[in-house]
Amino acid sequence: MNKKSLILIVVQSFVIMILIWVVIFIGSDEFAEDDLLDDEKSVSFLETNADGLNQVRLNQSIVKNSGIMTERIQTSDKSMSFSNYGVVQATDTLIDLKNIHDQLLQDIATLQNQKKAEEKKYFAFLELNKDEKNISDQVLLDQEAILNNLAVILEKKVVLKSNLKQKVITQWGDKFYRLISENADKSNLKKILQGSARLIKITLPSADSNNPVPKKIIFSPINGNSEIEGTFVAEAPTIEPSILGQTFYYLIDSSEIRIGSKLIGFYINDQRNQDKLYEIPNSAIVWSNGISWVYTETENALFIKKPINLINEIKSGWLVESKLLNDKDLLVTNGAQLLLSEEYKYQIKNENED
Repeated sequence: MNKKSLILIVVQSFVIMILIWVVIFIGSDEFAEDDLLDDEKSVSFLETNADGLNQVRLNQSIVKNSGIMTERIQTSDKSMSFSNYGVVQATDTLIDLKNIHDQLLQDIATLQNQKKAEEKKYFAFLELNKDEKNISDQVLLDQEAILNNLAVILEKKVVLKSNLKQKVITQWGDKFYRLISENADKSNLKKILQGSARLIKITLPSADSNNPVPKKIIFSPINGNSEIEGTFVAEAPTIEPSILGQTFYYLIDSSEIRIGSKLIGFYINDQRNQDKLYEIPNSAIVWSNGISWVYTETENALFIKKPINLINEIKSGWLVESKLLNDKDLLVTNGAQLLLSEEYKYQIKNENED
């Protein structure tokens, strides 16, 4: 083999190696791009539905591995809450007034019996005095004084009872006077005197003055998770001067709520002509562009983002309204933030035209 042939073989080998390297490089780049596209298609993509709402579609493996969970949306039997709070009333003064009332009744009954006995004695003395002075005039006068003294004491007790009645009616209302005087509503208001129930005083908004007084109200502590139903008792004889509206008493069957606690009051929905409301947990709510949203799963692995209007905070989330929700929706309760991130990712891609 001469020198020229050797050089030619070396050059040809070098060219062949370069060509192989170019083919491998370009091919691997294409394969990587195809894998990336396949990867993206397997993860998710963003689209807009007929209502102009964004929707994110995921494949089943992503849904399973992401921990996304849904549950049937929960409609609410509550409507909007009041603009002010109900306050748990101290009823110890009412119990004291009942004790005073009972003691007055006992004193009056005792005095009436004593007066009858002394009257009987006085008339007997009077007959004896007429019968040849068998009883002296002084004894008769003394008996008359005893009788008059009893009448004065009895009258004072009757006046005290009347004043107490007026005090109870002025401070609490006629229904509460019947409670302490006649033991009325034994299955209801009597629970207050027994300490097994609480009395709530609340002012309903003046805008509702033309509507019937709600027979039931749902109460919830400001910083608590419990809810309890309150039953209408009576209109309160006093008002809160700083709040416009009508003031009422409601009874709740609970002895655990502390006196003086402030409670949020909610109308029960069927008592107000309003749109349907939903109870949405905090985990289902996301924020974007200053608006609150939730995701619902309309079909398998297809999630639509819908705007909501937050009405009132409730024990584990919010009371919301939205004309785009219905009671058949499957609400995303876990993973809503992930869906929002997916949506942002594809919006950024579209903006960059990548």
